[in-house]
Formats: sequence, structure tokens, C-alpha cells
Amino acid sequence: MNVNRRTFIKSSSILMGGLFLQGNEIFDLSENSANNIKELTNNIGIYNEKGGTIGWYVQDDTVILIDSQFPDTAKNFYKELKTKTDRKINYLFNTHHHGDHTLGNFYLKDFTENIVAQTNCPRLQVKQNKGKKTENQVVIANIVFDSELKFKLPKENLTAMYFGQAHTGGDIIIHFENNNIAHLGDLVFNNVYPYIDNNGECSVKNWILVLDKVLNYFDSDTKFIFGHADNTENVIGNKKDIENKKDYLDALYSYVSGQAAKGKTIEEIENSNTIPGFDNIKELWKGARKMNLKATAEQII
Repeated sequence: MNVNRRTFIKSSSILMGGLFLQGNEIFDLSENSANNIKELTNNIGIYNEKGGTIGWYVQDDTVILIDSQFPDTAKNFYKELKTKTDRKINYLFNTHHHGDHTLGNFYLKDFTENIVAQTNCPRLQVKQNKGKKTENQVVIANIVFDSELKFKLPKENLTAMYFGQAHTGGDIIIHFENNNIAHLGDLVFNNVYPYIDNNGECSVKNWILVLDKVLNYFDSDTKFIFGHADNTENVIGNKKDIENKKDYLDALYSYVSGQAAKGKTIEEIENSNTIPGFDNIKELWKGARKMNLKATAEQII
């Protein structure tokens, strides 16, 4: 692993944070079964039960996880993982700070050597969850990085990268280079309206630029894992899916900017409840489209 450990922000293993949005059920997209593990290759796969898609890499010498959902679903996932390996988890990556991607750290911490995240992720976990009922259950990364961190594993080269503020202030991408599979976390909500978290330092304008960087960085053969989608099959996708999400964010930002330039208020923009060309995307929760309009207007006005 190419990193100077003295540059790490070291933290106590347990700090607290809150649930994503109003509760645990917001992004419950699966069949509500603990048996939701799926292989993409013979050593890389995904798990969907509740919250953001978990990615996993299992070899006889290394175990990698990406995201952890919630404590209860992390427990279900770990039971499935144990059928594949008895090894301890070497690295658990958090793609960003939201609770449906990180609260499962609390359960997995006893089986994990290191948790890795972008520098802003632990800070946002603490900031957004202080004083909430889960405050004593959030576990933050002991290894953090600013823009890029490379791991040379015995049978895989892995790169974690940060392209800038987007869905949150600390979204990372994890690329399994030999297999050419990249986990994008919540940079893509495939075929659904995304969650725009202004308190979590979301920038719609910069999110568009970050997706441009993703499209330029990866080749046409790259297989992508997304944090959320309209169904569990569509959490796996390609560059076309990324282009579609970029087009949506571009249309959203352009529409809201145009309405703001006409003197429309945030409330008026929200209540228009329209994003031209994208009114038929699935809502993962009631009012998602209006929320996208309001949150984007708050960034502009």
C-alpha cells in the first residue's frame, strides 16, 4: 500500500452518527432477505438488502469490503461472507459518510483490521450525527486520504480516488484494476432521483463535473457498481448509465438556475414539481423530485 501512515488522521474506533434521511427504510430496495449476495466474478461481488450496495472482494490472501449498510444488514451480510472465507476483513472502504453506507461499521469493526475513507468522511459522520440516538454506534475510518490511495494486493491492484465534492463532500471511487470493476457509491442513483444532501456538502454543479471526470477516467469495458437503483439488477451498469445521471443533474441544475434567474423563490421552484425531460424517473421515497428541486434551489439562490 503506497501511503505514509504518519499522514493518516487517526481516530478512536467508535464515534456516533445518525440514520440516513428520516429512517432506515428510505432506500430499502431489496427483497428484504438476508440471502442477497451476488457474484460478478469468481472473487468480486455485491450484496443488497437495505441501504447502499455493499461490494466485496475475497481471495485466499485478502478480503476487501466496500460500504457496510446498517448493523442488522451488516450482520446478515457477514454471515454470507463467512461461507466464502474465514479470513478477517483487511480493508473496509466507506464511499461516503451516510448512515446507510457506514452504520454497519459498528457490527463489522470486530472483524475488520482497517476502515478507509476520504478525509472529509469521518468529519461529516461526526458533524451530522452528533446528539442523535445513534451517536454511540458510528465507527469512523482509521485510515484517510485526500485524493488517491493505491493498494498493491497479491492478486489485484486497487485504487481509491476522490474526484471532488459531489453527492457529499467526501465521495470516493474504488477501482479493482485487474478486473476493471469500479464501485461508485452514491455518485450514481441509477434510474431514480438522487438524494441531495446540502448538510453533507453536496454540490449539484460540481457533481456534474465529477461524473465528467469518471467518464474520462474509465474505459468502455469498465463494469460499475452503483449505490442505489430502481431495482437490484440495475445497481450494476456501464458508462451509459453514468451519462444518463450526468444528463439528469445537468437538466436539474439548468432548470433551477433558469427559474431562479426569473426571480422564482425556492418554494415556487419546489412546487413546480417538474424537471423537464426527467419527470418519469422513479422516486425511492415520496417527494424525491420536489426534494431535488428544493435542495438545488437552496444551492443557487
